[in-house]
Amino acid sequence: MHAFNTLSYTIFVREANRPDPKLAIPIAGDDGEALVVAAGLVRDAGSSQSLWASLWMRAGSNVGAPGYGQSVTAAELTQKLSLTP
Repeated sequence: MHAFNTLSYTIFVREANRPDPKLAIPIAGDDGEALVVAAGLVRDAGSSQSLWASLWMRAGSNVGAPGYGQSVTAAELTQKLSLTP
């Protein structure tokens, strides 16, 4: 499991528990059990939708990449990263 953060904490504060559609919180990992735990943390933080990705897809959230620093929904992030929903 690898955790990464591409959003400022101020975005998390502003967007926590907003009405649907929720803020997309990208999580990546190759360990299914760890992804379930991470998804639970995302949900508990008020962002029930998250983008599930394997570690090789993490590059889409690196600095300068299309997914970096995006305060968007899961559907919008999927589109920005050109992923299949």
